[in-house]
Amino acid sequence: MTAPQMRVLDSLHENGPKLVEMPPEGELSLRLSVPGLKIVPEVFYHRQWERFKIHQRPSKPAAKKAKKAVKKAGGRAMKVAKAAVASASFTVSVTDASSGAAIKGAQIVAFTDFASRQGASAMTGANGSAILNGLSPSRKLERVYVYAPAGSWGYFTTGTTGAQISKIKLAKIVVTDPSLPLTQLYGSLPANAGDGVTVGIVDSGVDGTHPDLKNVSGGLNCVGDETRGNPAAAQNWRPALSEGEHGTHVAGIVGGKGSTSGFRGVAPRVTLRSYRVFPDAGGGASNFDIAKAIDTAVADKCDIINMSLGGGPKDDLTLLAIDRALNAGVVVVVAAGNDNRKPVSFPAAFPECVAVSAMGRVGSFPKNAIGTGSIAPPKGNPSIKDFIADFSNFGSEIDTTGPGVEIVSTLPGTGHGSMSGTSMASPAVAGFAAYLLAKDPTLKQKVGAARSRALKDVLYAACKPENFGRDYEGFGLPTP
Repeated sequence: MTAPQMRVLDSLHENGPKLVEMPPEGELSLRLSVPGLKIVPEVFYHRQWERFKIHQRPSKPAAKKAKKAVKKAGGRAMKVAKAAVASASFTVSVTDASSGAAIKGAQIVAFTDFASRQGASAMTGANGSAILNGLSPSRKLERVYVYAPAGSWGYFTTGTTGAQISKIKLAKIVVTDPSLPLTQLYGSLPANAGDGVTVGIVDSGVDGTHPDLKNVSGGLNCVGDETRGNPAAAQNWRPALSEGEHGTHVAGIVGGKGSTSGFRGVAPRVTLRSYRVFPDAGGGASNFDIAKAIDTAVADKCDIINMSLGGGPKDDLTLLAIDRALNAGVVVVVAAGNDNRKPVSFPAAFPECVAVSAMGRVGSFPKNAIGTGSIAPPKGNPSIKDFIADFSNFGSEIDTTGPGVEIVSTLPGTGHGSMSGTSMASPAVAGFAAYLLAKDPTLKQKVGAARSRALKDVLYAACKPENFGRDYEGFGLPTP
């Protein structure tokens, strides 16, 4: 029998899982050579935040037809085509609602067909303006989203035109506003909530230089593609260069300290550690890198791990890492997924995890904020006006729900911004679990699987049903 053709790229530990590269025939040969060997594919998971993008895919026949037309008519047709494109555009200016100052870095996404994600998008420049090409000012727009930079609320509207949204004013975020969800739900927790507890953030990296995140004690860049050829890159647990703000926002929800800004997360006295699994180049996180992050968090004595990621297939490699964490006494909290009421995604769907859906509260964000588009049944107590977000997955695997609509938290640098998703609900629950663990000396003294089971039991016992239904909220909303 010929030796299997493969190349070992990485290893979790000496006798642990290996990441290998091999052709299909090499896999078959390996199965024959080592009958008891378990081979699983490398799969990828994604951030569970609610952020829409345009899918622009012009059909090939249309492109060829346009090319032929230009060839027949020569340069004059090209000039006409350019003029047509120029006329099919409109400009949107984005300013601060109170000061009138131009807002740079606002991402405008206008959908003509939301189901197929067709439309146009653009980013505002220093003058607060952006040009959306390919759409005339009179074109009907199904939905318009404005994803704001730090300091401002986003914007959402439906059934409009380019001419009607030419001037958009964004409200300023006030981190000390008592109506914010984290403040309403967890502002009554003591200032030392989470003291002595360490929470690992398996995500896109955390900005430990943020004034409200001075409790980040370190971490590891677990992205193998970045570290295999450059071991020094393992220290780059800072935010990923692509969409890296996600992990910093998640970390602030768990344990933002609010030393100068007045902002605080659920458990401001926790110690945070950052385990980056999303690459600088963008894209998903490998299950191998996630398993490495979980194992490292356990070795670093984390008590709780938050994973605001999901969307991949059922994956034994990640499950085994989660099992090792539970056996070491570590509770793993995971976002249920943002697939618009589809079944709970993996890894949250594993029974071993604490799977968290996303709820919201009417009145905790401006009426024209993006969260307005997420209000949907089932709704809870009419006097409170809580709801399960329209994007949140649900099913029998759900253990708890958490605040996940228009959640204000830290962003890389010094600012704060709002995001929505089960990505935001999960760290709120992780932070509450840290609070429960810190205040119970008996619970902290437990070890191994007995400890992780006991902490989950205490967490579920602290949940209050919101009348959403079992598959939407599990035990309910963690409540002081």
